[in-house]
Amino acid sequence: MVRVSNFIVGFLNCISLVLGLIAIAIASFFYVHSSTHCQKELSDPLFVSGIVLFIVSLLGLIGSCCRTNAILLIYLIVLFLLIVGLVVFIIFSFLITNEDAAKAVSHKGIKGFRSGDFQNWLKNHFVNGKKWNEIRTCLKDSKVCKIQNNAFEKAAHLNLSPIQSSCCKPPSECGFNSQNATFWIAPKTGPAVDDSDCKAWNNQQQTLCFDCNACKAGFVDSIRSQWENLLIANLCALVFLIFTYIVGCWAKRNNSTRDTRKFYR
Repeated sequence: MVRVSNFIVGFLNCISLVLGLIAIAIASFFYVHSSTHCQKELSDPLFVSGIVLFIVSLLGLIGSCCRTNAILLIYLIVLFLLIVGLVVFIIFSFLITNEDAAKAVSHKGIKGFRSGDFQNWLKNHFVNGKKWNEIRTCLKDSKVCKIQNNAFEKAAHLNLSPIQSSCCKPPSECGFNSQNATFWIAPKTGPAVDDSDCKAWNNQQQTLCFDCNACKAGFVDSIRSQWENLLIANLCALVFLIFTYIVGCWAKRNNSTRDTRKFYR
């Protein structure tokens, strides 16, 4: 049983060790070959995650292969902290992506502690204030509005992303007429509705509707969708970590039993 438990711990940590190295390699590649500052910034969290995963996996691998309880104990403590942190992050992700849960929890007081505004966290964090200026620059640099004209003319049959449909063309209610993918002409009588987004639209490729409220809303919807996918990935990671933690505790106990038997012999 000692060999089996240590083998499973070693095998699981080999997998996570390889995943950590892959994450480090991908982050390094994007950092070196990225053409924009925004892309380089996105590689930083991946690089840090890869380093943490590599170090934790290395501890588990050494502890299981050498059957050293001291190292296994450090490994299990770190793993437990990661599990707790991931649980907190999963709860937080659920609150900011689920509107009903966010409404129920936001600004609730418990024994003098008042929770934050989870309902508008994505909006407040990404599109309000100076943060939007950086995001807008990233959207421009990524050429998110570079769409083939002939394809855009069939927009009714084209699956545009929330960002493309809200940032690369004026809102439909404005009544603008399209000349091509990103060139729209306002009616001679003016926009169909009195909306600030209709006035914010500009045919300049560096402007378009990047200052529109619709663009900000589309970006928040896109971020919320990505966080929902991240929530699912984190739930899978949590199951993996809990299973690894249980097997690690099993291996540590078996090692202790083996050492005790050797001592009495």
